[in-house]
Amino acid sequence: MLGVVAGFDIGGTKISLVLVDQEGEPVFRSIEPTDSTSGHVEHTPEYTIYDGLGAQLMRMLRAALLESEAPPLRAIGIVSAGPIRNGDLWSPPNIVPDGIAESHRDLPRRIPLVEPLRRAFSCPVGLLNDCNGAVLGEVYFGLGRETPDKATLHLAYATISTGFGVGAWDGGRLILGKDGNAGEIGHLVTRIDGLRCGCGHCGCVEAYASGSGIVTNARTRLLALSEVEREASPLVALLPRDGRLGPPAREFGDLLGEITPALVFDAAEKGDQTARAVIEDANLAAGIGLSAIANAYDPEVISVGGAIALAHPEILDPIREEMLRHINVVPPRVVLTPLGAHVTEQGAVALARRLADGGSATRR
Repeated sequence: MLGVVAGFDIGGTKISLVLVDQEGEPVFRSIEPTDSTSGHVEHTPEYTIYDGLGAQLMRMLRAALLESEAPPLRAIGIVSAGPIRNGDLWSPPNIVPDGIAESHRDLPRRIPLVEPLRRAFSCPVGLLNDCNGAVLGEVYFGLGRETPDKATLHLAYATISTGFGVGAWDGGRLILGKDGNAGEIGHLVTRIDGLRCGCGHCGCVEAYASGSGIVTNARTRLLALSEVEREASPLVALLPRDGRLGPPAREFGDLLGEITPALVFDAAEKGDQTARAVIEDANLAAGIGLSAIANAYDPEVISVGGAIALAHPEILDPIREEMLRHINVVPPRVVLTPLGAHVTEQGAVALARRLADGGSATRR
C-alpha cells in the first residue's frame, strides 16, 4: 500500500484524525471539538439534513494533508457512534445541531459522511459504528495482532463509556446487521420500569452501566434520601458548592447537576452507601450485558474499553462474576483492551487500510 490512509474517530464532544503511512506509522494527528454549531442545516418534510459534520471532516483532512505534506491519500475510515445507515449517521443522540428549527426537532436527523468525503477526495471511504470499529482495531492491532489467520478469531468488544455498546468478530468477519447497527446490547432491557435510557426506553443496560446512567442513578437515589441522610452522605459532601446545603428542593436539585461518574466512584471508595449501590447497579447491568454477548456470539474473549472501564478496571471482576450467572456457553475471557483509549481510532485505521488494499474491512 503506497500513500497514506486517514482514520476519523467521531465522538459527541471531539473528533480525532490520524494519517498513517504504508508502514503503519502515524504521520499526523489532530483533535477538534465536534462541531454542532454549523449553519449547514436543511429541513425536509421527512427529516433534517446536517452537512456541518461532513464539512468539518473535509476541512480537517485537507489541513492535515497540506501540513504533513503526505503522499497521496488512499482511503478514509470513519468510526462513529451510531445509528448509521447507508453511509450516514441517523439521529445520533450525542450530536444534535444547534441550527435545527423548533418545528423540526422531533424529526430524524440525517448526517451524510461517506458520499461527501468520497466526492471530495476521490478515494474509498468506509463508515462503522464505534464498537464495530473498535473490534476491528482489536483484530488487527490489539488482541488479534499476532494471529495471522483472522478467520480463527472469535472475539467481542464492549465499551462502558457515555453509553454501553458492543462489536463482534466471528471467524473472519464483523457481525454488522442489515444497516451496520448490530451489537446494540446496551439497549437490552434488564429491569422492567427501570431508569429511563437515552434511547427513550426504560431499564436498559445503558441506563445503569454507562457514564450517563451512573449520574442519573446517583441523582435519582439522592433525591429519595431524607435531608438528614443527604447531610451525612460522603457523595453530597464531595459536590462543589458555596456555603451550607440548604433545604429547598431547587437548591439541592441544582447541586445534583455537579455529579460526575468520577465523584460517584470516589464516594463509593469513601464508603458512601448510595454511591456503592449505584456502582453495584452498573456492575449488575454490565454483567447481564456481557452475558448477552457471550450467549449471542460465543466469543473466546470479550475486550472491554471505554472511559468508565479504563478509569476503573476494578469493575471487571464483579462484572465477569455477574456474567457467569447468566450464560449457557463456555465462559469467554474478559480483559481490558490493550489499545486503551485509542481502540476506536485504530479501528478507523484498520478500516481505511483494508479499503486501500482493495478489500472489505468486514472480512479478513
